[in-house]
Amino acid sequence: MNAKKRLINLILLIIFITAGCSNMGHYEKGKELLANKQYPEAITEFQKIESGEKDYRLAQSKIAYIQGLQSFNDSLFNSAEVLLTRVVSDDEFYHESQLMLDKITQRRLNSFAPKTDTVIIREEETGSKGKEKPNENIKVEVKTDAELTTNFIKQQSELIEKFESLYQSAYTTGTESKSNYLSNMKSVAFRLHALDYGAKEKDANALELKQKATAWMNKRIEFINRLIKDNSIKETNTSRSLKEEGDKLYYSVTQQLKKTK
Repeated sequence: MNAKKRLINLILLIIFITAGCSNMGHYEKGKELLANKQYPEAITEFQKIESGEKDYRLAQSKIAYIQGLQSFNDSLFNSAEVLLTRVVSDDEFYHESQLMLDKITQRRLNSFAPKTDTVIIREEETGSKGKEKPNENIKVEVKTDAELTTNFIKQQSELIEKFESLYQSAYTTGTESKSNYLSNMKSVAFRLHALDYGAKEKDANALELKQKATAWMNKRIEFINRLIKDNSIKETNTSRSLKEEGDKLYYSVTQQLKKTK
């Protein structure tokens, strides 16, 4: 009798486990496929999650991660940067996304590194007169003010383009996703604020561009933040003026960019 009862319990357990597997949600299926690096299949599962479902936000984050990773591996760094900034901070792939963003930033900075002149130092030593000493190379790096200015303007231009893309996404997306884009917008604004301009004779147009871009970014951040507080997708009577001010500032930024070229 006990053997028969154990057999019945075992059958019921198998049925329960099988039913649980068959009822696995799209998000869990997507995570499993992502773990197995089945990227197209994972994206398909994540895309099946509707905007009202609880896993929608993280599903969209993982889609951005997968597409950003693929762009990064294909050396499409501008596209990868936009996508990877959409990975939310509570996503398990956030840290990896930030590492890729750091590599993209470092690669961009290295592209502006000046050519170096190598100087070989010869010294007279007892029994070794005229010999070249190993590991005594000195690299002299010199950047002109013009090069520093060009670099400064280019970095600003890229951050402005990235911020505008994030803003447009934040403006058109549903209320549940606006906070994610707002966080990334703030990150780009901080990077603009932290840009260093080491030229001795600084270009007035380059400095004015940073001032105008900072004001514009702050106004856009204020506008999206207001939409979140109002729980509104588009502007209302309380936020319309903020959008209009941001539009004017953006026009001013684009005109200033033209002056720097």
